Amino acid sequence: MYLMTRDDHEPVFVRKGRWVYNTRNPVARMLMLATVVGLAGFYLYVSDTGQWSESELRDAVHEAARDLEAQPRRVHFGYDSMIRDAIEATDEGPVADLVITRTGNGTGSGAADVPAEDSFEIGAAHMSETFCMRLSPPEPPRTWGNSETVRLNVRVSPGDC
Repeated sequence: MYLMTRDDHEPVFVRKGRWVYNTRNPVARMLMLATVVGLAGFYLYVSDTGQWSESELRDAVHEAARDLEAQPRRVHFGYDSMIRDAIEATDEGPVADLVITRTGNGTGSGAADVPAEDSFEIGAAHMSETFCMRLSPPEPPRTWGNSETVRLNVRVSPGDC
């Protein structure tokens, strides 16, 4: 049997200079609780997706390396652009905070034991951990209307290059 209480006739919102929740109404109390829980959840979501964690960056760099090696690729805008796109495709962290710095440009002696390669340091803003990604063959020269297809060999190591 349903018993009516005085709360059943209270409006959800009342005007006290502006419209506010009526604390005497059970629906209004549930809406207040849902608002607080929703705002706390939104804050936690934004703070979690706003920065890279060390494990996210490590996983993203290694997954991007596997992706870059998987098949031949056309070099349109350079290796740094290809690396950024591959890391973005992992959906691991905020790509806007990604820092990719070219540290080597075709280094190596060219001998059989030391192949020529390009190296890039990959890190994130507000993080001290970096990864060194070495790609060979070196980036081909850019020409208008012509982009070369390369099969990359990628090595990743923790730390600076």
